[in-house]
Amino acid sequence: MKKWKLFPKTYVFTMVFITLILLLAHLLIYLALPKVYVSQKDKEAERLLEEFVTQVQKKDQEQAFKMARAFAQKYNLQVCLRLGEKQQVFQGLGKVDIYLNDNAPDVDELYLPEVENPQIMEESTQAGGFAQYLNVGKTSIVKGKNFSTESNLKGEVRLVMDLESFRETRAVVLRIMPYSIIISILLALLATYIYTGRLTTPIREICEVTQEMKNLNREAFCDVNSQDELGDLATNINSLYDSLLTTIVSLEEEIEEVSRSEEMKVDFLRSASHELKTPLMSIHVILENMKLGVGKYKDHDTYLEKCMEIVKELSTMVQKILDTSRLSTIESAECQLTEVNTLVKKVLEPYYLIAKSKKISLVLEEEDSFLAELDESAMTKVFSNLFGNSVNYTEPGGEIRIRIGANRLIITNQCQPIPKEHLEHIYDPFYRVDYHRNRDAGGNGLGLYIVHQVLTMHHFSHSFTPTEDGMCFEIQFVK
Repeated sequence: MKKWKLFPKTYVFTMVFITLILLLAHLLIYLALPKVYVSQKDKEAERLLEEFVTQVQKKDQEQAFKMARAFAQKYNLQVCLRLGEKQQVFQGLGKVDIYLNDNAPDVDELYLPEVENPQIMEESTQAGGFAQYLNVGKTSIVKGKNFSTESNLKGEVRLVMDLESFRETRAVVLRIMPYSIIISILLALLATYIYTGRLTTPIREICEVTQEMKNLNREAFCDVNSQDELGDLATNINSLYDSLLTTIVSLEEEIEEVSRSEEMKVDFLRSASHELKTPLMSIHVILENMKLGVGKYKDHDTYLEKCMEIVKELSTMVQKILDTSRLSTIESAECQLTEVNTLVKKVLEPYYLIAKSKKISLVLEEEDSFLAELDESAMTKVFSNLFGNSVNYTEPGGEIRIRIGANRLIITNQCQPIPKEHLEHIYDPFYRVDYHRNRDAGGNGLGLYIVHQVLTMHHFSHSFTPTEDGMCFEIQFVK
């Protein structure tokens, strides 16, 4: 069986419930109205009787009958009053007009309908009193009471309140009740439709938006502005979705960073294996030729020394590789505020002698001092590599200028500018520019790779650009 959607289900259930209430309300009105009305009229008749007796006790006979006439007309009821030997009946506003001939009416000219099972009400058994009252179909309420006036005059009063008009009204109500029920149900249909629509529309909108959120549509938004629980629900869903998107973005960035790091490690290991293979192969060839006593390799002392140099170079390279592999262990907890000027001067101190020996002018310019949050050990390697490269690649008689200030470190040196095609790979591990790819003329190609890795982990922006007569390396110590 197919499940109903929210709108038809809510509409049908609400309509059935309201229809039952309407039918029950009409039934209760039809059944309870007569009893309530008669009870109310009975209480009213009792009250009027007490009011009349209280007033008539203070009157003389003539005033009492006048008051009875006025009382009957005022409250539209029948007052039967006996006071002493005199008795009269006073009728309020008549129910019908009776047509009579111009001559004196004859009793035979009046026609009274035959009444089945009339109710004979015994109101008084006193001599000369109102012996009986004919109540046809319980269409009247009769109340009677004996009393004495202040002048010790015995009396009896009977009030008759008509109910015939109510019986007619009840019959009319019964005839119009089907129309009332139909109109009420039609109005209920319309009201329920409007109410159900207003109730279910926000829920349907939230359902549609959450479906878009399920598909990770970044433009999805619950636009429900009601000031009730539905509005709070929409706000909570929007907040939750924003948090989810933020988390997803963070995870994507982290995954991308991990992937990039893994890719760099693979590239590094591939390059390292290639770089290590060359000196190992050289040692192998030399030792094998020495063992076989081939040609010049019979001079063991010379080529053992050569093997020692290659091993020393290999050891240095391995140490560099190990230092590089430990770069990933830099944590924010190891970083602390450090005065960059002091650290730069400390690392730069031994390079003054090296520069002087190569007849290179080394100038340090300090504009101002500043602090930066960094790992001092890792940043020492960065400065050492940069200063070492500057000294190694600056031509004799050239100049190296180091400027510190405004959260920046700028190193410029006079040398042959690096071509653009090489700058694109300058931070690759073991990469050397063509005219320095020979190990005898340059390093092992890990210096700038280490510099780039450390500065990237510190989130310090940096650049390496050519100038008219050399190269310029700049570090911004602002994350």
